[in-house]
Amino acid sequence: MADQTDRQLFLVEHDLRGLSPWQLATVHRALGEAVRRENRQGRQIRYVQRIYAPDEQRCLCLFEAAGPDLVRSVNDIAQFPLARIMAVLSTVMDATTPVLGAGQAGLAGNTDRRSTEAW
Repeated sequence: MADQTDRQLFLVEHDLRGLSPWQLATVHRALGEAVRRENRQGRQIRYVQRIYAPDEQRCLCLFEAAGPDLVRSVNDIAQFPLARIMAVLSTVMDATTPVLGAGQAGLAGNTDRRSTEAW
């Protein structure tokens, strides 16, 4: 990967139906190891965040990489089947800005940032 500005965020959706909690923990450890392995080989990818929705039996994993092929590769290495990969942007609330309640217009204080901040 050339430099920091070439990186994008990618959201990976996983369908977890049929996985036990033990299997889910195992596959996430394997995913982390796959990312470390790719980094040791000079391919820069970062596993930023995991969001688990147990009622939906879904997991969303956020990665930072130069492209979707590397994201797909680490999921393949970890043998973690994915439903889809999406390029995304992340918006992080400024900690000094009050959060607006439901029904209030606007998103004052939001800033569009890359994943290297506030993760």
